[in-house]
Amino acid sequence: MYSRSNAPKVWLDYDQEALDRQYDQRVLVPDANDYVRRNARDSAIVRVQLECQLDVAYGPSPEETLDIFPAGDATPVLVYVHGGAWTRWSKNENSYQAPVFINAGVAFVSVNFALAPQVSLDELVRQNLTAVKWIYDHARDFGADPNRIYIGGHSSGAHVVGLLAVADWNADWDLPADVIKGAIAVSGMYDLEPVRLSSRNTYLHLDDAAVERNSALRNLPDKMPPMIIAYGGREQIEFQRHSRDFAKILQARGDDCQLFFYDNNNHFEMAQEFANPASPLTIAAIEMMGLRPNNTSD
Repeated sequence: MYSRSNAPKVWLDYDQEALDRQYDQRVLVPDANDYVRRNARDSAIVRVQLECQLDVAYGPSPEETLDIFPAGDATPVLVYVHGGAWTRWSKNENSYQAPVFINAGVAFVSVNFALAPQVSLDELVRQNLTAVKWIYDHARDFGADPNRIYIGGHSSGAHVVGLLAVADWNADWDLPADVIKGAIAVSGMYDLEPVRLSSRNTYLHLDDAAVERNSALRNLPDKMPPMIIAYGGREQIEFQRHSRDFAKILQARGDDCQLFFYDNNNHFEMAQEFANPASPLTIAAIEMMGLRPNNTSD
């Protein structure tokens, strides 16, 4: 939990060593790579089994591509932003979530983007904003409704989801202000000041201004889209705090925000809740889209 050493405190009651541990989920999950391999394997199977359009370019760089899994005509679309501490993984490990949403009548789009430290966090976020703009402009090409765009993500992907939810789409992107109809943010970080103070800043290179720009909690608009926030009881305490704080602030403002706590889940198990049709998280997400979850087993 908190540090009890005599070393100087750098964030809350954490000294530097303790804070660095708080932003390393693998301390608690030494077999994390097993989850990643399983996700990659299951995603490859899904891309063979489901109708999909792969490696569709939404921007000029090689990394700016996405995989599209259509679900019919005039369907909602869930735009998924993968995690990986902003430094690893891709859309290729993140198709496994698609079947739950396809079966409920929701198109699923997994977004690829350049990673830190090859690009700045500002550029990583910009690419995801561009992906949403592209999806709005092209949704009808794959049967989706551009007026029913939802976003979801895990870990650093949930951090990006937070920024997509607070973006000024009308002023900055010439899109409807409410282009995002709902957001699902799982195990994310929503104020980057402790991240700046942690060892993660050796590759993020955040200064005060970058923290301000890239923290959802510092950029809340007057009206937020409906939010679903979730976290696990076997995650690092700091990650749990981020989710509780974000939900508490939104609920106190009167925003539509549901908070889900999975007592026995670690960080990597939280990502896999997106693929569980019986999970309260996916049930709530699909209901938020105005659909009935298909959460019964065959």
